[in-house]
Amino acid sequence: MSPRDLRMLPLRSIRPHPRNPRVDLGDLTELAADIRDNGIIEPLVVVPGSWGKPAGVCADCDEQVRRNPTGVLQEHTHDGIPCPGGSEPAGDDWTVLAGHRRRQASIAVGQWDAPCVVRTDLRSVADQVGVMLRENGHRQNLTPIEEARGFEQLTLEGLTATRIAQQVKVSKKTVDRRLALLALSEDAKKQLHTGVMTLDDAEAMVNLPPAAAKKVLRVVGTKEFRQEVASQRIGTDVPTAVAAELRSEFAHPYLTGTRRPPRDALPRLRKGVVATLASRLPRTVTRTWLGSLGVSDAADVARVDPDRALLALALAIQSDPAGQYELLKVLGYELSPVEIDLIESNR
Repeated sequence: MSPRDLRMLPLRSIRPHPRNPRVDLGDLTELAADIRDNGIIEPLVVVPGSWGKPAGVCADCDEQVRRNPTGVLQEHTHDGIPCPGGSEPAGDDWTVLAGHRRRQASIAVGQWDAPCVVRTDLRSVADQVGVMLRENGHRQNLTPIEEARGFEQLTLEGLTATRIAQQVKVSKKTVDRRLALLALSEDAKKQLHTGVMTLDDAEAMVNLPPAAAKKVLRVVGTKEFRQEVASQRIGTDVPTAVAAELRSEFAHPYLTGTRRPPRDALPRLRKGVVATLASRLPRTVTRTWLGSLGVSDAADVARVDPDRALLALALAIQSDPAGQYELLKVLGYELSPVEIDLIESNR
């Protein structure tokens, strides 16, 4: 058998992968109807389970049963009664990597077998989980928590964040941010998984002490959420909290065009925003800004009227594309390689 062999396999001999990062297969109604009418168009991807071994698990009685020379299970009894799993393939002959939804929908409409690409080259758990994460990412996206748990499985197999990023074809920053979500409480994880909480809100809660996180969770989804996060972080990392709130309530709505910022967002954030930007932006960007305000040190910006300071910053970066990208970087947006090159070339 080649490392990628196309075969028709009985669905009863294919089991779900125990490490599948997708928890919920979703609504299979439309998929099942399409398979009923047109069959399985795209093959499943499977790896050998007990196939080729002396024994396998019976699909009917879940017991280990020896095989006949032809590969099917021997006739056997269960609780003294002949089991219908005799002379049938083992229920764990194969394990599906790509196609969990197609497998379940096919079984629901009474399909007997399915076209499968057999991958004998994916022997390690890390390789198999990596394939499932990539396959799910190309289809109906995993939730951030499902991604986080998938990445966690790879770390348990000894992979570093850099290696995971290479294998799953995502940035290392994405891996680090997803793994950080695992520190959230179970209630927070559940709300993120079900869509009650946004990814931005969840990331704002990372590293909050348990008592503080519990208070913040009570107002998730309301306009008080970011203010509560910032207040809980006072004395620990105020600039990060202010930057996160600015990104969520002011910059992100304008940049994406998804919604208008709340009316009270900018007035409430003005002073904190100015102080944060003054302390975080590189000297190459702040030099013109501070000069136009008539101050020489970033700490002195706090004495300037916030509206004037923000207007001066807008004018300062208008003719400095690298400054605009630096501003996005400070606000926590992931930059493209082109934007990074532009920043580096203007240092």
